[in-house]
Amino acid sequence: MSDDKIYSLSDNELFSDLSSPELAELASDFQWEDYALGSEIIKQGQEKHSFYILIKGKADVMVQKEGQRLWRVRSLSPGDTFGALSLLNGKPSEITILAQGRCQVLALNAESFARMLLRWPKLYQTFIGRLTEDLNEANLILSEAKYKEILRSTLQLTQYKDKFYGLWGGARTTGEVERKLEELAHPKGHLLLTGERGTGRQMMAWYVHQRQSGKEAPFVVVDGRRFDQQWRDLIMETLDSEDSSVLHNSNLFDIAEGGTLFIREINLISPNTQLKLAQAMDFQKRKCFIIGSMNTEPDALGKIIIPELQRCFSHTYEITPLRKRKRDIPILAQGFLEKLAQKNHRNVPTLNREAIQLLLSHHYQQGNVSELIQVIERAFYIAEQDVIGLEQIFFGPTSEENGFTINLLAWSKVENLLKKGTFLGGLRLVTATLFTALVLLLLFTPEIAVSTKIFALVWGLWWPALALISPFLGRLWCTVCPFSTIMDFVQKRVHLNRAIPEFIIKYDYILVSFLFLMIFWVEVITNMRLNPSYTAFLLISIQVCAILIAILYPRHTWCRHFCPLGGFIGTASIGSMLEVRADATVCLNKCTTFECYVGKGKVPGCPMSQHLPFLDNNLDCKLCFNCVRNCPNGSVKVNLRLAGREVWHLVRVNQGYVVFIGVMLAILVPLNYFAPLQKIWPATTWKVWFSLFYWGAGLAGGMFTWIIAKPFKTKAASRRIKLVFACTPLVLAGHIMYQVGFIPGLSSLLFGVGYESPTGLLSFYIPATVLAYGIAVTFGLVLTGITIALVFLNTKEKRAAA
Repeated sequence: MSDDKIYSLSDNELFSDLSSPELAELASDFQWEDYALGSEIIKQGQEKHSFYILIKGKADVMVQKEGQRLWRVRSLSPGDTFGALSLLNGKPSEITILAQGRCQVLALNAESFARMLLRWPKLYQTFIGRLTEDLNEANLILSEAKYKEILRSTLQLTQYKDKFYGLWGGARTTGEVERKLEELAHPKGHLLLTGERGTGRQMMAWYVHQRQSGKEAPFVVVDGRRFDQQWRDLIMETLDSEDSSVLHNSNLFDIAEGGTLFIREINLISPNTQLKLAQAMDFQKRKCFIIGSMNTEPDALGKIIIPELQRCFSHTYEITPLRKRKRDIPILAQGFLEKLAQKNHRNVPTLNREAIQLLLSHHYQQGNVSELIQVIERAFYIAEQDVIGLEQIFFGPTSEENGFTINLLAWSKVENLLKKGTFLGGLRLVTATLFTALVLLLLFTPEIAVSTKIFALVWGLWWPALALISPFLGRLWCTVCPFSTIMDFVQKRVHLNRAIPEFIIKYDYILVSFLFLMIFWVEVITNMRLNPSYTAFLLISIQVCAILIAILYPRHTWCRHFCPLGGFIGTASIGSMLEVRADATVCLNKCTTFECYVGKGKVPGCPMSQHLPFLDNNLDCKLCFNCVRNCPNGSVKVNLRLAGREVWHLVRVNQGYVVFIGVMLAILVPLNYFAPLQKIWPATTWKVWFSLFYWGAGLAGGMFTWIIAKPFKTKAASRRIKLVFACTPLVLAGHIMYQVGFIPGLSSLLFGVGYESPTGLLSFYIPATVLAYGIAVTFGLVLTGITIALVFLNTKEKRAAA
């Protein structure tokens, strides 16, 4: 046996520099020890240490974690040494050495180990170098084991108990799911979940896991999209024999052992890896329960999953899309609100009838229940009252950047100017002061207003200027509107903050159309353009109405749902060159505070109740730039773009405004037809017939556009809606032509062209009004024609792409 010891030591690289006598001397201190399969050569935590050389057999270095659980960190083969680290540091052993079969070792006790290092210093140097290499390898191994431990804790997404709402729908849906959960509480095989994106496959997997293993067991989630890159080599480690199953290898099934392994989009795993996964599932002998999910119909399984993997799943369950069980929507929505209120310590808001109808009308093809959750969560956090209505419901496609734009905020001076807000605040104060002074002047000293031409300029320049500027610069007048400024001043001090009645929100375009017709009719019937007092009373009446609405209802309800001037400017600004938009990707993925809507500090949220990622048209954007000041993520853009482009990209526009466009177009007929008759007919006769034709034309125009455009039939603007909005330049051209005749002195202005002829100098004179008419109608027809053509072209391209 002594010769065997000498031979074994001489065959070990650690003692290769020793002579034969020295090997014989050293061999006398070593003792033979034999260990059977599964025996512990070293036990983790033991304090009595020895130095070992593995001569025959194999052993594993194990680390004990989580109670009695052993994790293998590396294997040992003949010639490997172990035990030296504990001898050097004197601490309890941090590892277990487990025999994997019959093992024979040479053992050196602590006293003999110390004598060996003192007796042969050259051996000491070699030994230290070898030990350093072992320590470096051990550090790498421990780092890998630590990484796997961290990975497991990361993948055990037990926080899902706080993430999921745990709601399935009505009694019928809930009963069906509960029966399935009960069936899967003690399954005889693995589970495959199918269903569209957002239907709740992951939530279903979580609750199946709870029924089987409990909340504390590991629930490991991996993604099929990256399975080949991340998990292919951790599916299974081949073991030498069935008896070695006592080992816990650090593979994917070990990470989920005792719990559930959930593989999302399992169909996206490559066929080769699917085969390896199927073999591993057969081999791992129910270490964990496996749930796979995929976005497909059950009938299509054979086309995207190999038969070997498909046979591994004994149970299949399809989750029905939300659009096929719309009775669940109100129950789910209110349930989400209740849980959100409980979590945020708030009163439980309720959905009004109109909001529920809007939720029911949506198809949820973007994300099913997940999409509904996003809509309800957004509505909950932006709602200022305990009733959620139409103005808090945002869903469907977000705004998209169409074509080339220039972001004015890229210039630091413009950005600072808008973010500080002092410049705009000063402009509003100036316009409000001038407006107040004008009303007082018209009311108390009208003769001064007339003699100084101020009164003529108000009617002769203000209205035409709005019609000319709005198509290019949008609702820029609304930015400094004195009605809005005074209204806002009063609202901050007296405010009942009542919920806006749903009929106002739903039929605001009718209110705006009626008030527009009314003001225009009163203006013409009373000959208000020649009467300062009447003009003052009209302005005061509008301001009083705006203040009353502001006291009763939140934000700028008057501006969005009542103001006829705002309706006119908003419609004109649909295709303007100036727009405020946001990067929807940043808003939806980074923003959690919705400050563009709710406000921040002293800067209020959007006065028009707009949520910026869903703003894709200028109709209800006042260009107040509060969103620029409030956005914490730099998502907001103030763009210059091609005029008119927005019309053929309309999606979320208030489609009812086609009625307003029809009304504006129709009243041009009586306005222009009866204008010359006013000097011929008796005043009373003219007023009666004008009123009949005026109101008849307005009603007929609104009904006609309603019939041909059919607004609100679809969520996105249809081609008919876009075609009606495309006629906006022509409508504006008609109103510009009407207003041009009232510009002071324009009718007396002539433009002449002269040239010499044999008979002398010849000249032609064109009245400025005629020239203005020609320019207006030309631009109106050309822009309308181009816009209509682009609407047809864009629609054709989308249909071809579909």
